[in-house]
Amino acid sequence: MESLPDICRISDILLDVDIDCKNQLFDHAARQLGQRHALNSQTLQTALQLREQTGSTALGHGLALPHARIPGLTEAHALFLRLKRGMAFDAPDGAPVHNLLLLLLPQEAHPQHLQLLATIARMFSERPFREALARCDHAQQVHQLFQLWADPQATNDPHFWLDSNRYFLDTEASLRPDYSIRRKVVARF
Repeated sequence: MESLPDICRISDILLDVDIDCKNQLFDHAARQLGQRHALNSQTLQTALQLREQTGSTALGHGLALPHARIPGLTEAHALFLRLKRGMAFDAPDGAPVHNLLLLLLPQEAHPQHLQLLATIARMFSERPFREALARCDHAQQVHQLFQLWADPQATNDPHFWLDSNRYFLDTEASLRPDYSIRRKVVARF
């Protein structure tokens, strides 16, 4: 199965992007993804905007996971953007979005693509991941973080980075069969 580092390479990670609104965001992302993967940018922009109109893809904590199914696409593609300024995105916690992972998925629903989307939503919902992401200053660091969290080894499993004597409340997200995102608050130890 493809993992996030497989579909989001270092060249697909853009930091300090100067964008002010969703229309500019989807236009910029569609042009970037279109150039990188020889796809029609207008088709991508329209698909991303239509998906966002069905419900916000913001996960909370300054993160969003815009995604769309694209006819004729045979493999998933991703683009990570960190914005210079936060953007209103109808997040469940009301916080502006600073980090976005845009996903393009094939039109046909494959279980591995649903699993990929669910895995990414879960990864971005983890507090230690978000804190590590905020410390990344370069695309290479972001990509290394994606690699670490996509395939952790027993010796560096990020889920054990937490102080076992403390707990915190966090949100957890999962993907429903209709592609909406289910969120719940959990206590993590």
